[in-house]
Amino acid sequence: MTHRYVDLTENPDIGELADVLRRASTMSDPAELSFSFGRWLSRRFVRDYFVSVSKRGLPEGQFKITRAIKGNPAEFNQRTQPRDTPRSNPWRDWEDLPTHSGGLIGEIIAKGEPALVTDLDLASDPVLGPELRGDAPRMRSMAAMPTFDKGEPINWALSFSASTDWITLDRFAAGLLDINMMGSATRNLVALRQVDALNSRLRHQLEQVASLQRALLPERLPTIPGVKLATSYLTSAEAGGDYYDFFDFGKGRWGMLIADVAGHGAAAATVMAMLRAILHAYEGEERSPAAVMRFCNSKLAASPLVGSFTTAFCAMLDTQTGELTYARCGHNPPRLRRTDGAIQALECAGTLPLGIDGSVEFEEATVTLQPGDTLVLYTDGITEAFAPSEEGSRDMFGVARLDDAIRPPAESPWSVVDAILGSLYAHTRTMVRDDDQTLVVARYDGPDA
Repeated sequence: MTHRYVDLTENPDIGELADVLRRASTMSDPAELSFSFGRWLSRRFVRDYFVSVSKRGLPEGQFKITRAIKGNPAEFNQRTQPRDTPRSNPWRDWEDLPTHSGGLIGEIIAKGEPALVTDLDLASDPVLGPELRGDAPRMRSMAAMPTFDKGEPINWALSFSASTDWITLDRFAAGLLDINMMGSATRNLVALRQVDALNSRLRHQLEQVASLQRALLPERLPTIPGVKLATSYLTSAEAGGDYYDFFDFGKGRWGMLIADVAGHGAAAATVMAMLRAILHAYEGEERSPAAVMRFCNSKLAASPLVGSFTTAFCAMLDTQTGELTYARCGHNPPRLRRTDGAIQALECAGTLPLGIDGSVEFEEATVTLQPGDTLVLYTDGITEAFAPSEEGSRDMFGVARLDDAIRPPAESPWSVVDAILGSLYAHTRTMVRDDDQTLVVARYDGPDA
């Protein structure tokens, strides 16, 4: 098969336009984009004076001059528009530009249509006369090209010439297309800069929320006779609502809790902070998981947080007897690894999550730990972590893989944490998380350990 390339260099405009568009695709500053396009437009048709006007956000009949360039802008450079004036960057310094009304510009804006005007007399014009100064009397014609935004002519490019026949209607039509192409590109850049600024503020706020959230977790693990502890708290890209804590109930009894607020972001982190405050405000005489959960549920259910709920697992361990009493409020059943490697799910004592129904009665169940048994509390960010998608399938880490990571003998709770996280990473193959992933591992060594 044979083919032939047409020589495009016969029309130099093609190469120049491609170069302009290539550079424009790398720009992030609207002022820089306007400058680059301006050079291209000025080569399309020569003019003696150029004025750009905007009425964006102003009352009817009012406008601002955003640029005024004397001479053929094909030659314009940084000298024609000093960087220390508001017109050097009208998007940034909009408020510093004076507001005008009336004159030929006011008339053109009122018509709202492209216009080619001849036989000008600008010396007496209340706006263009002072703007063009000594050049005003010699300008004989003007091409007024609007740029449209949502159907409305918002900005105007006004090109002046000392000649009355300096532009053909075909050139005028091409210039109108070019100026609107530039306007669309500039609006897109302005919008992107605004989005980037908002995203930056949002990221900063979420980082602050996440920092405060981590500060609400236990500063250090408690020293519990006969028990060794390890924890892991890995956050997702957003602030979340995972939480864990420990409580000294006295007489060798220790409470431990893991919770997961539904959702992500600042709202979930706020509920998590509320839960912590409620837990630490509990002063009831009854020291049991059901009593603590009943108190938390009544407070959360009474709050005006419509649609918010929290799963939780609250347990109390008697370090002298190994007796573990617990209440499970919609939370994933913890895993209990016995010394022989058998895995037991603590599925009993299940009720609704906290914050849904303030009248829920919480159940309790009891299991006895033997020396060497290991309890693993986790949030669903662990078991619901997905492997990379292959042919549309999405395979979750799941409980079976969690049990496989727990089953082998481990030197310490920290070894269990490492085994789970290692298996989780091998499954997901990423350090990016869609949800917070929290682990609390407790090994009971017995009262004499």
